[in-house]
Amino acid sequence: MKTTVKTFICAFALAAASFTAQAGDKEAKKASTFGTGIYATKTGKINVLVDKGSTDSKTTLLLRDAEGTVVYRETVARDNKKFGRTLNLDAMEPGKYKLDIISGNEVQTKTFEVADQKIERILTVK
Repeated sequence: MKTTVKTFICAFALAAASFTAQAGDKEAKKASTFGTGIYATKTGKINVLVDKGSTDSKTTLLLRDAEGTVVYRETVARDNKKFGRTLNLDAMEPGKYKLDIISGNEVQTKTFEVADQKIERILTVK
């Protein structure tokens, strides 16, 4: 009888641990419903790649300057699970910017800075 009770308790503890691990895995999977890849090119542009897990919600790209003013906004339809955009920053003023990618209730943010390239002056005395 004692062996049966011990076996039952061990089986129950093992099942409870397994359930807790599975619940933790589900929470980890819910941590991000979409993936992003954001990188600068050699030509001074920014490529934004988005890979959504589902088509449940629209995706919005918001580019804000240091004061929080929206300088670029784009809403991508729900049915686009994978898409990419190239943002041309040639006309942007030097400063810090924030790019928000919003899908459903989730927001992923990247920050970057646009700076003028300094030009060296060369003086030659003859």
